[in-house]
Amino acid sequence: MKFIYRSVQIMLVVILANPISGFSQKQWTLQECVDYAVQHNLTVKQQFIATVSQENAVNQSFYSFFPTLNASGSGSFNWGRSVDPFSYTFTNAEIKSINPSLSSSVTIFNGFQLQNTLKQSKLNFMAGQNDLKKIQNDISLSVVSAYLQYLYTKEQLKLTQGRVTESQKQRDRVKAMTDAGVMTQGNLLDSESQLANEELNNITAENQNTIARLSLTQLLELDSVANFDIVTPTVDIPTSSVMNSTADQLFQLAISHLPEIKSATFKEESALTSVSIARGSYMPRLTMFGSLSTGYSSTTRNLDGTPQYLGFFPTGYVTASGEDVLAPAFKTNYVKTPLSTQFDNNVTKAVGVSLSIPIFNGFSSRYRVSNAKLNLLSAETSLQQTKNTVFKSVQQAVADANAAQKKYQALSKSVTALTEAYMYAEKRYNAGLTSSLEFLTATNNLTRGKVELLQAKFDLIFKIKVLDFYAGNPLAF
Repeated sequence: MKFIYRSVQIMLVVILANPISGFSQKQWTLQECVDYAVQHNLTVKQQFIATVSQENAVNQSFYSFFPTLNASGSGSFNWGRSVDPFSYTFTNAEIKSINPSLSSSVTIFNGFQLQNTLKQSKLNFMAGQNDLKKIQNDISLSVVSAYLQYLYTKEQLKLTQGRVTESQKQRDRVKAMTDAGVMTQGNLLDSESQLANEELNNITAENQNTIARLSLTQLLELDSVANFDIVTPTVDIPTSSVMNSTADQLFQLAISHLPEIKSATFKEESALTSVSIARGSYMPRLTMFGSLSTGYSSTTRNLDGTPQYLGFFPTGYVTASGEDVLAPAFKTNYVKTPLSTQFDNNVTKAVGVSLSIPIFNGFSSRYRVSNAKLNLLSAETSLQQTKNTVFKSVQQAVADANAAQKKYQALSKSVTALTEAYMYAEKRYNAGLTSSLEFLTATNNLTRGKVELLQAKFDLIFKIKVLDFYAGNPLAF
């Protein structure tokens, strides 16, 4: 129960302390985004409910060791010729009867099925907890990816806005030089075309920024994107030693902490326990039981006081000599026996044991064991499949990170060269030594190179964060 109480308290604190209206007035950090998404994602909530159900199964299995205690009762109204349930005599009187009882039983031995069922329910609960962590991890990675994508589009938007400003200044310089007769009208048209192209790139960047913002808010399950924004941290390429790790090294780290591996392991152990539970059906069952009951009948009477002697009276028989046979006569008075008195007088107690030995039940136990073994084989296969999937994911993550690093390094060199080429072309263009086409080509190449470098930077950051995730390192910046 500690897990459930702790989880509920965390959810309540986050919901009460950080309502949507409060978050919408401030900028969100990455950690706030991750925490909020984990607490409010519907898939997480569904798995949380399933985990609570699994914990209930643990408690139910535990209390199955305790004796049962049940109370029952019945009441009836009989008329016509019937048998009094307590005097066992026939009567034509109306009979009202009440029969309360208590019964209890406890299982002494049933092939260790109770013990194994409790063990299995605990394993299922631990598997469910790790399934919940797996979903939370998936949501966290998705939020990190969306957060970085939003940061990238914000930086890209700044870049395109700067290019628009530069193009406007360049257009103004060309116009002034055209008016002075230094440059031709064609140069002015080329600069106007370049400005329009930069404005189009800026609009595209704005649209990408809006879409990235929307994707992030959808992951957070927010009702509205109004006034939503994130903190723009100084994001540098992480200097993590994880980049020097091999796929095998990362895999060993991953299987030691990843919840999907732990969940599959617990499910395999649960399936193994199911085999033991199924085999328990071959064993005898010994049960102890006890009962306590009493009853009341409206026809039950008790003698009221001492009988009054009336004398001797003829019985209607005569002796051999012809004399009447006399017998004493008494006057008696009967009254209804009270309910409490009857309950005390009619108490019945019973204690016993019951032994059941399975001999033949249509081979149900055999097939139950066979199906349990098949489930165990399936669980073992699932565990190995999960390990293989993780290993392939780690291999892919390492390859992606190395490729992203090489791409970033290559683009860094390319942007350095393109910057020098742009500065050289700008000087020649302003001096009238080169055509506007060559200058615009250098400008576009530099812009495209900066955008690609920016994208490669955030892609490399995310790839390193994925490696950190497999290594068990925190995802936050």
